[in-house]
Amino acid sequence: MKGNILDNAIAWISPKIGVQRKLWRRSFEAGSYGSRTKSMRNARESGPNTDIASSLATLRKRSRHFNQNNGWAKRAVGVISRKTVGQGIRPAPSVGTEKQLSKAKDLWNRWAATKSCDWDGKMTFYGIQQLVMREIAEAGDCVIIRRRVKPTSDNPLPIQLQVLEGDYIDHQRNGVNENGYARLGVQFDKEGKQIGFWIYSQHPSEQAVSWTGINSEFVAAEDVILAFEVLRAGQVRGIPHGVSCFMKLSDFSDYEDAQLVRQKIASAFAGFKTGAPEDTVKEQEDFNTIQPGILYRLNEGEQMTFSNPPAADGYGEYSKKILQGIAAGYEITYEQLTMDYSNVNFTSGRMAAIEVADHFRDLQYNMMVPQVCVQVWNWFMDAAIMTGLLGVRINCNAQDWTAPRIQLIDPVKETNARISQISAGLTTWSEVIREDGRDPEEFLQEYKTDMGKLKDAGVNFTSVMLSPQEMTQDLKQK
Repeated sequence: MKGNILDNAIAWISPKIGVQRKLWRRSFEAGSYGSRTKSMRNARESGPNTDIASSLATLRKRSRHFNQNNGWAKRAVGVISRKTVGQGIRPAPSVGTEKQLSKAKDLWNRWAATKSCDWDGKMTFYGIQQLVMREIAEAGDCVIIRRRVKPTSDNPLPIQLQVLEGDYIDHQRNGVNENGYARLGVQFDKEGKQIGFWIYSQHPSEQAVSWTGINSEFVAAEDVILAFEVLRAGQVRGIPHGVSCFMKLSDFSDYEDAQLVRQKIASAFAGFKTGAPEDTVKEQEDFNTIQPGILYRLNEGEQMTFSNPPAADGYGEYSKKILQGIAAGYEITYEQLTMDYSNVNFTSGRMAAIEVADHFRDLQYNMMVPQVCVQVWNWFMDAAIMTGLLGVRINCNAQDWTAPRIQLIDPVKETNARISQISAGLTTWSEVIREDGRDPEEFLQEYKTDMGKLKDAGVNFTSVMLSPQEMTQDLKQK
């Protein structure tokens, strides 16, 4: 590598340092400093929580602003929450006797599949999942608190779930204290184990309570779930989805407004009088608008000049590229963001679906299930055992939850492919049923019941594995 004058001078004084400078330059161009890397001048070394501490409140406010005022951001957050949770991530415990599992599922459905589980009395547990996922996508994290209540005829268990925005955690609680140390409102013991959270009793930004100067109080970790997507090891708070494209959202919004104003000016077809005599000031004041279908008589010596605003060339292509970048920032496809499927065929649609399905599976099984679903099930079991409604503890670990299925693009082709995989021993029937969002045991029982009903009614469908000969024989026996 040929050095510059400074490199040659340093090498002449100290050959060792001169060689080191050349090796350093040869290692990573992205690690050098110059005009080409000036866009990376804000890059810095920081811990997993340093940047969050300085920007959390601002990012949260801006994310909510976009969701309230920008249709693209609102659509992206909606896609993430619906595709991740759908109709609900449901438990499918498998360890225990048939009677024990049936009893546990019945009690779960009485509590979780009704509004009994909700502290606010508005949603089922599956609706709570949807709300939690939306909060995570929009604000970065979400809090669920276990509230202890008295059992009622509607709610057989002495617990309910209260969902709070991440704002409730006092992110200004930092530093060493008598219990260890706090970081962004999360309390750790002296060994660095998370033991609780500093939580406000009311939302700190509500106008009705902001003047009271409320203080945060410590709540033990056993009664709190703080759910967020972990992006760095040691991260204690979450950040909104799509932060990497917030600048694109802002710039594109300004660009759309500018295009709209330009088109309004063009549609107005504004005109200007020139060469008017000095004694026609009154007529000039009257001639101040142009409306469709109206003709104005000009004075002698006057002429009309019309504006010629530039056309919006390239608007569509530029918008598509920007929207592709916004979709990438939220980790969804351009088609999901814009609902524009005009250029999609089966192959491209299938490839895109596979790509984003991995992202949603990651949110389902690496975030929602271990952080929310498993912990809520454990709370449910604690309450059921304590009240004597269940005599045996049934575990429902991360692998026992069933996420909603990914919709098929071409049901015929994809179903045949799955049948071939089962026949070749590459997957199991139970796994395919779980991918469709069903509990295999419940599906099998329902299928068995339906087959019995069809046989009794003398009905035969090709989907029912019953040959015509078997059907005829059954009818003769009757």
